[in-house]
Amino acid sequence: MKKKRRKLLLMGVLVLAILLSSLGLARIIKEERIKAEERRAAQLAQEEAERKAAEEEAARIAAEEARKAAEEDRRTRNPLTGLKMNEKAIGKRPVAIMVENTPPARPQWGMDDALYSPDIILEAEVEGGISRTMWLFADFTSLPEIVGPLRSARPPYVRFSEFFDAIYVHWGQSDSAGSYIGASDVIARDGVNNINQLQYRGTVQLFGRNRERDVAIEHTGILYSDRLPAAIEEYGYRTDMDKEAFTFFEFNDELLPMSDTPCNKITVTISSRSWTKHWTYSKTDKLYHTDDFENKLTRQNILVLWDTTEYITKPGASFSYCNYLFEGGEGKLASQGTVKDIVWSVEKGKLSIRDLNGEPVSFNRGKTWIGWISENRGGAIEIE
Repeated sequence: MKKKRRKLLLMGVLVLAILLSSLGLARIIKEERIKAEERRAAQLAQEEAERKAAEEEAARIAAEEARKAAEEDRRTRNPLTGLKMNEKAIGKRPVAIMVENTPPARPQWGMDDALYSPDIILEAEVEGGISRTMWLFADFTSLPEIVGPLRSARPPYVRFSEFFDAIYVHWGQSDSAGSYIGASDVIARDGVNNINQLQYRGTVQLFGRNRERDVAIEHTGILYSDRLPAAIEEYGYRTDMDKEAFTFFEFNDELLPMSDTPCNKITVTISSRSWTKHWTYSKTDKLYHTDDFENKLTRQNILVLWDTTEYITKPGASFSYCNYLFEGGEGKLASQGTVKDIVWSVEKGKLSIRDLNGEPVSFNRGKTWIGWISENRGGAIEIE
């Protein structure tokens, strides 16, 4: 009996031992399973972190490549139009050429050239109610065969050309007298690289006269454009662009409306005593057209800038010069049959064009006419 109890006791102890061993083994197995799950979770987390890091690195590389591609694309584009340009002209200075706009001067030679019309045409009042134009070309090796009629410099145009680090070409200039500060002094004061027909010292026959029209001699002065590069070289002028002194416009990658406001016609009056320009949008070619220069001029962008002006009469003169004060202000930008309000200013010697929220305005790629009009002397804009 005692043996039987002892045997049962031993069996109980053995069962208990086995049970305790099983519980211990189960605990160990559970702990190992937990550790394995933790290791797997850690591995998955590491793999996820590595995946995200790889994705972020790929995105960074893609963004950097896109940035470099955008920079390269911008570098190879005409900085005045956003269009592709001659590779040899990339990074070079533009030229700004003074061209007459009185009725006997129209149509101007080269203005509507099929291949090489001006990238930007600036029009503003000079004196006696007449307006004058300044033509900007980013590539001075690719101009119309002849440009003209050339006319003399005025201070606002000289200063405007400096926004684009341009080499300034003109036939004469206004001189200072009394309270009037002439273009000659502005050119000297600002150290503007210029080529003046009246003081021309080059050996190439850069200037001439076109006498095909029965007009006074002052309406016949022309520039032989293919000789301009040689003349610039003779003068020893810097031809590489100073990017710190250049106004770079923003351009859309595709043609976009400026706003939801339609602008099928935009009429711009420079001042109460000066002329009016009429631009009509064509849905066929998506450009603005005008016949006011007595040719078939088209532009992608119509930029209008309000400014404060003053009239100054030199001693002995029978007319008053129109002087622009570069105070900045409001304006309009029309393109693709729409128009938006803009604000312009001069910042660190460059032209700034922003929207009403203070963001830089993006132009559509193409050529631009700028109407510089008098806010305080009857300038006006009408939009239909």
